[in-house]
Amino acid sequence: MRVVLATVGTRGDAVPFAALAARLLREGHEPVLVTHESFRDTAPAGAVVRTVPGDAHQLLAGPGGRALRRLDPVGLNRARGEFAAFVSAVAAPVSAALEGADLLLASTFAIGAVDVARQRGVPVVRAHQWPENEALHGPMPLLPYAWALPEPARRALRAGMRRAEPYLGGFDGGWRRCRLRLHPHHPAGLTGTTHGSLLAVSPRLLAGLPVDAAVTGWWQEPEGQRDPNIPGVEPLSAGTWVAMGFGSMPQAHPERLWELASTAARRVGVRVALQLPGTEGWEDGTVRGLGAVPHEALFARVALAVHHGGAGTTGAAARAGVPTVVVPHVADQFFWGHRAQRLGISPPPLPRALLTADRLARALEQGLREAPRRRAAALGEQVRAEDGTGTAVRHLERVLAHSGARRSGAGTP
Repeated sequence: MRVVLATVGTRGDAVPFAALAARLLREGHEPVLVTHESFRDTAPAGAVVRTVPGDAHQLLAGPGGRALRRLDPVGLNRARGEFAAFVSAVAAPVSAALEGADLLLASTFAIGAVDVARQRGVPVVRAHQWPENEALHGPMPLLPYAWALPEPARRALRAGMRRAEPYLGGFDGGWRRCRLRLHPHHPAGLTGTTHGSLLAVSPRLLAGLPVDAAVTGWWQEPEGQRDPNIPGVEPLSAGTWVAMGFGSMPQAHPERLWELASTAARRVGVRVALQLPGTEGWEDGTVRGLGAVPHEALFARVALAVHHGGAGTTGAAARAGVPTVVVPHVADQFFWGHRAQRLGISPPPLPRALLTADRLARALEQGLREAPRRRAAALGEQVRAEDGTGTAVRHLERVLAHSGARRSGAGTP
């Protein structure tokens, strides 16, 4: 089975696809990983890799990213060309990768890839890291706090967004004869598919929610595939350590965040392992600046994780069995903070715009109590028993078997 895996987004979006590519390789399939050049290092040895232009960190640090965090419609409109170029850039490398492919597995924002595959007649399965239902029901994670709206209001809002999604990849046209006529470049939208969707998160975090996808569990490398000997992490065993970092979310003033973390940690009586670009190697007796240490290794050595609420980071904390403090910045991060609170493994989410030393200290005290630590440990045992990549591979094999879409001579059994 020759599968093209196309992912567009941040490193948190790329890493799960790389883990699935590794599993496909081990089971004798032929994955082709299409990801951003800056994430090439995530690809497993032996996988074919095609790279996509664009850098999510630069996009989020620019005017468009600031408008997105503020939900500023004027700023988002001005930056629509940047976002369109970012999600469309995957089309060309995927077009080349689809030669002889049996299937395309595309992430939520790999809009250009889906459009190309449908034009070529290649079956498409979408893979999401939050409940992105094709129908109008469900929690609507990409819009902060939308899950709290009454169902009719949420359905109406989602319907409006669905009408706008085909134009995310750019469009041509304008006003003609007093009518607005627009022609989308890649009219796939966020949920367009020919053979359903996968949801690469644990079902434990979705209890009670309507989901229009096959929930596999998080996609990760097996424990034995990760190197536990990471310089700078082993000494964290002395005392109570808290991990803190916000992934790909840009921070305008790293020194202020460092001081905030240090002040909060001193009040609570803990130390902080801080992952913040530009502070690697810093040390003040309370906070230690770390480099790009994998979450799997870091979270296994701390008592609590403070993070932005990205789906992948939420999964890493859940697998490690540690409670969290979620500091959401944008989009689905608010949703995952809400779900962590509902499970009792986190205090209420603390939005980045409201983050202060006092509030962080109170959140740390709540998260380090016995009850959330006990619940997080129990959740970790359950999540570690899941086989997300294995479930995903079995699903893709069934899709091809049932669709009769297998191309002669393509891939291996």
